[in-house]
Amino acid sequence: MRHTWVAVTMLLLASGGSATPAMAQTAPAATSSNVVRFLVVRTETDAGLMDYLLADFRAQGRYQVVVDSGRDIYEQAREGKGDLLFTHFRHAGLGAFVSEGLGLWPVTVMANITAFLAPPDDPARIVGQTDSIEIFRRIAAAKRPFVVNGDPNSRYVLETLWHAIGRPDKQGWYMDIGIEGDAAAARAAQERGYSMWGITAFVESQKAHNRPLQMVIPEDSMMHRFMLTVAVNPARFPAGTINAEGAQALQAYLLSPQTQARILAFRYAGLGVPPFLAAGRNNENTVVEKVTQPVPAR
Repeated sequence: MRHTWVAVTMLLLASGGSATPAMAQTAPAATSSNVVRFLVVRTETDAGLMDYLLADFRAQGRYQVVVDSGRDIYEQAREGKGDLLFTHFRHAGLGAFVSEGLGLWPVTVMANITAFLAPPDDPARIVGQTDSIEIFRRIAAAKRPFVVNGDPNSRYVLETLWHAIGRPDKQGWYMDIGIEGDAAAARAAQERGYSMWGITAFVESQKAHNRPLQMVIPEDSMMHRFMLTVAVNPARFPAGTINAEGAQALQAYLLSPQTQARILAFRYAGLGVPPFLAAGRNNENTVVEKVTQPVPAR
């Protein structure tokens, strides 16, 4: 692919043109001015959250929103196939995408929540607890099997909690066996033990497997993962291929107090607490001011 880019660059220079570094490696197609291509990580499309949030924006009739979560969203964005991205703050592609100038400054929208998973009889007695440190302390004290969900985010949280409870001996109960996600939940159910997983991922998994596990949802910020939007930088792609105006309109809509309220109101059937938390206020004042209207002084 690099040889192709060099060849294109030499051709442009020979013809008196100029090449723009880090522009899309394949020429993206022109996009319609009333279509916003929204690249979203799968978790939120699986949850049904995006259809719920975008209903009002679509009803305004100014823009059509095409949501795509079929493959790596940063790969698609680098090819000029998206206008706005919705992603976890820890996503591996985020730093490079923004630092290379392909994406504008990230804007925080919300957070999703990681829960503890417990067996039906809950021998560690964590059900009803809302403090993640106390929950983990009880599991360690009971020395019941705890299956580590081995993704980097969960591993970081567990290491922090282990230090917070005094670094007890992990021998005999702490099962760090190199599995994650659905495999970790399955093993926890098999061991009649405990684990940790995101609320949305667990809810979706239970639809297929209905494992003998229940969620215990802490309230502290250690268990929250920020999610944000990144507008694709139109200056790094050929003219007419990125709908920057539509991306900004959708981004502002997601940050509006009305949409932030809808995030707080979203529920899964049978779950009495919000699986997502509004985080629009965590942006710079200049960003927040654009989506709020101060009350005029009288």
